[in-house]
Amino acid sequence: MTIISPIEKLKSLKKLYLYHNRIVNSQAVMQIMTSLPKLKELALDGNPCASKQEFNHELIVRCAKLKLLNDDAVKELDRDVAA
Repeated sequence: MTIISPIEKLKSLKKLYLYHNRIVNSQAVMQIMTSLPKLKELALDGNPCASKQEFNHELIVRCAKLKLLNDDAVKELDRDVAA
C-alpha cells in the first residue's frame, strides 16, 4: 500500500496534482492512475516515480482520457509516440 492508495476509490476524479511528494513506487502509481476512468489532468513532476520518460509514455497509453500530463497537453502525436 502506498500513501496515495486511497485515491483509487475516487472513480469520478478528473484532476490530480501531486507535485513534489517523494512518490517512489511507479508500479503502484500506474495501477492507481489507470483505475481512475475519468482522469483528465495529472501532474506528478518532482516525484522519483515520474523521472523516466517511459513512465510518462505508459501513462499516456494506459490512461485514455488523459488530456494534460505535467502541465503539457497530451496530443495524438504523443499517444502515437508512446504506443
